[in-house]
Amino acid sequence: MRISLAKTFGRVLILAGALALMLWSYLLIEERWFQRAAGHVLEQQMLYVRGMLGRGDTPRNQVLAQPRPGDIIGRIEIPRIHVSVIVLEGSDSRILRVAAGHIQGTVLPGTIGNVGIAAHRDTFFRPLREIRPNDVITLTSLHGTFRYRVDGTEVVDPDDVQVLNRTKDAELTLVTCYPFYYVGSAPKRFIVHARPRG
Repeated sequence: MRISLAKTFGRVLILAGALALMLWSYLLIEERWFQRAAGHVLEQQMLYVRGMLGRGDTPRNQVLAQPRPGDIIGRIEIPRIHVSVIVLEGSDSRILRVAAGHIQGTVLPGTIGNVGIAAHRDTFFRPLREIRPNDVITLTSLHGTFRYRVDGTEVVDPDDVQVLNRTKDAELTLVTCYPFYYVGSAPKRFIVHARPRG
């Protein structure tokens, strides 16, 4: 009886492990497929905007339009630590499952103020654990390419939202959960502060 119970328990564990591996594989494939498709859409949108500018048109109404949740904002890249991820408007779990998210209430790239971008610590922003002062961050959007240099990092409580306060100067703030290898809902937030590269 004991041997039979142990065999059954062993089979259940193997099945659970196989199901977990299948779910992880599915999420990874979905994430990569979305990034590729969204990157293609961003390139097409940028070609369209360049075409408008080439004719002398100014897409001012696009610059001023507030994006809807899920709209493509651009792509953020940090070459030294191999980060390259599409940024969508919004930062709910549905968006952060497939992309980085522009934190609503912060300014859009290309305007004066604090641009806030969040992503999960166990996917797109895991490499942030290796970020250093003076690393270059490039944010490419429909309205231009903006380069920032990392000023520094800090760890804060989740309710410490002052890191996203409006600023008088252009600034970029990256947010992810911390510690990076914590299992479950992480108790802190890892913040990266960057200013326009001068």
